[in-house]
Amino acid sequence: MTEFSSRRSVYALGETLLDMVSLPQKNSEFGNEAYMFQAVPGGSVLNASVSLGRMGSDIQLISEFGNDKAGDLIDDFLKKNSVKTNFCTRHTDHKTSLALAFLDQSKNASYTFYLDSPYSLPETNIPAFNLDDILLFGSFYSVKPERRSFILSVLKNAVEAKSAIYYDLNIRKNHAATMLDLMSSYLNNISVATIVKGSDEDFRNLLGIDDPVAVYEQISKYCKILIMTNGDKPLHVFMPCFHKTYSIPEITPVSTIGAGDNFNAGFIYGLSTTAFGAGQLADIPEKEMDRMVGCGIAFSTETCLSPENYISGNFEPEFWSKYI
Repeated sequence: MTEFSSRRSVYALGETLLDMVSLPQKNSEFGNEAYMFQAVPGGSVLNASVSLGRMGSDIQLISEFGNDKAGDLIDDFLKKNSVKTNFCTRHTDHKTSLALAFLDQSKNASYTFYLDSPYSLPETNIPAFNLDDILLFGSFYSVKPERRSFILSVLKNAVEAKSAIYYDLNIRKNHAATMLDLMSSYLNNISVATIVKGSDEDFRNLLGIDDPVAVYEQISKYCKILIMTNGDKPLHVFMPCFHKTYSIPEITPVSTIGAGDNFNAGFIYGLSTTAFGAGQLADIPEKEMDRMVGCGIAFSTETCLSPENYISGNFEPEFWSKYI
């Protein structure tokens, strides 16, 4: 890591939940098939934060969850994994939200959410970002009407500090019907971002198109760097000076929960270990983009081979020699 990059802090803004992940039990005493559930702290940016904490990054989570037993479990887990919680709000009159995650035969998850959070967020501290710090944010939390004022305040601070802003759309199917009502918020998020990342499904929901070139034609009006994923198919990176695809390793996944979140974590780890500042990223050399994308793919791959939503951090020496 360079002396320049070692001064960077990473902030992750988004929702926190307790994930209840299904573990099918064949021929159980409850019938032919029953489910047991493993409780793990979750939420897109939390998953990324834990992986970054395990890699020794200076990572702060900006989120909210209940002042209850589930919240205590999450808070303790974050601290054990070196994720700072100075900007987390603990709600005294509301419970920690839950997500039931059911894995199909391909180890892809479908979710049922049980949310309990106050309509109005109590007065909350907002980070004072520094030049070239990194902010990760995204998902429905970033456009949620009752949190929009808070989101904009955080984004304003990051923009004014000239921090790098990484926006992951992460639009779920049940939010597709709200696209028209929330389009201005999505476009505002895209326009302040340094890097926009989304899947083919995200862009179908948002723009009604999923052809990578057509998507970049639209997104580049607001943001010049686009990362577009498509499951186990090659991902696309669009820059002002080049367009490149990257193959995804063939694996047999244990779980794909956290795969995209940990691509974000790996890419941001690569970004935090580069000598290029936020204002230089649109002109970053192709070789340096290869390194950052390689970190993202490595993080995502390791997560898919584990029942956890995060990396173990026990990379082989080849990772360090190749990517860092």
